[in-house]
Amino acid sequence: MKRGIFIVVVLALALQCVFAGGGKQQSGGAASGGAADKPVQITFRTWNPDDQGDAWAHTEQKFERLYPNIDIVLDQVTYSDHIQTLKVLVASGEGPDTYGVQTGALMKEFSEFTVDVAPRMAKEFGADWEKMFLPFTLEMTKGSLPSYYGLPTGTGTAGHIWANLEYFTKYGQKVPANLRELQAVTKFFRSKGELPLIIGAKDDWINIDMFINIAADINAKLLYDAIDGKASFTSPDIVQALTIWRSLFTDGVFQDGALGINVYNDATTIFEDEGLAPLICNGAWVVNGIDTFIKRYRDKGLPDPQYEVFTMDWNNDGKPAHVAPNVEVVVSLNKESKHPEEAWAFFKWYCTEGVKTLIDERLLYFPSLTSHVADVSRFPQETQKNFKKLVDIMTERAYGYREIAYPRLKQTICDQLKAIATGESTPQRAAQIIEDASKAEKR
Repeated sequence: MKRGIFIVVVLALALQCVFAGGGKQQSGGAASGGAADKPVQITFRTWNPDDQGDAWAHTEQKFERLYPNIDIVLDQVTYSDHIQTLKVLVASGEGPDTYGVQTGALMKEFSEFTVDVAPRMAKEFGADWEKMFLPFTLEMTKGSLPSYYGLPTGTGTAGHIWANLEYFTKYGQKVPANLRELQAVTKFFRSKGELPLIIGAKDDWINIDMFINIAADINAKLLYDAIDGKASFTSPDIVQALTIWRSLFTDGVFQDGALGINVYNDATTIFEDEGLAPLICNGAWVVNGIDTFIKRYRDKGLPDPQYEVFTMDWNNDGKPAHVAPNVEVVVSLNKESKHPEEAWAFFKWYCTEGVKTLIDERLLYFPSLTSHVADVSRFPQETQKNFKKLVDIMTERAYGYREIAYPRLKQTICDQLKAIATGESTPQRAAQIIEDASKAEKR
């Protein structure tokens, strides 16, 4: 992964998010035409987007007006359920026509079941079709694979903490900037009978997001060198990151029972729906729900909530952590689709046009299309404020990548993070186990 390119690209992304504009609408193509007696049903299975609100309905309506002979069915499931069941479905030949995956290890695992879309993209959009997407989004989508087995739909960053400012105002506390302050404020909240920082640590993805955030704050280059097999996970800086991770459990920074709940929809219900926690670990994508949170508060007759997104200085050196950029969802085509032309029609349109509706109406992602400009003016001031801060964070602090491309290494890190959290392993022992897995990984 060429990490240096990202800082340049993210500046372009930041500009996209400030100025208004639009893109070129693609026409229906070969699969469109007059409405058939009974439209062909194409299934899109993913954890994101969901069907809440009007954004997906509007996306579906736009597509089906262009392609009246195709009926799109969104099969939205939680991420953990999606990953556990998708491979079985696809391998059995009973999988959905199109589906969402993540870059890195998951993309690699599913590549044998998915269509190489590059030849047809070149045929329909020209040899320079890659210019339609921000370079780093395609770089992450392709990874170490020989071609493109899906396309990006949006971008974001992981490694953030979100604060519900109501708690900080009520108790006269300030949002923590470093680990010492985080330890102090979560201890204070506990003393008042409040929750501390909450995390859905049952989910591997949030654990590895936060570990990467901690380790990259201490020594980002070393972390990514270790992931690529060029440095050791037993290095003191990585052991320090694992030690800090352990302390978040042993010192009560995370809530009791953190390993027993998922992010969605356990931790998010506590923080977003019920407003019962001052802090939560989650990604940039939380910004798209702020307008919904405000509506829920108003429906209950409560004042509008206020939020602040930030990154932590984990090693108390005065510098906030880097955030890891990612492609939010890669959409892939099932090789065994019974309706390949109709599936292609949806895939092509959704990745190059349809996703714009989800961004403009729901702010579901940051744009990955070079032609698309995210206009946030329709959203509440609270959304706009945090969106601007996220752009600033991305511009100043983005580094590396979120998704690890090596399946065995990634899973070993996830397993060891949980083992450290439960006390079954030590940072030193976990580092050695991870290093052993790294050495065994084929790169």
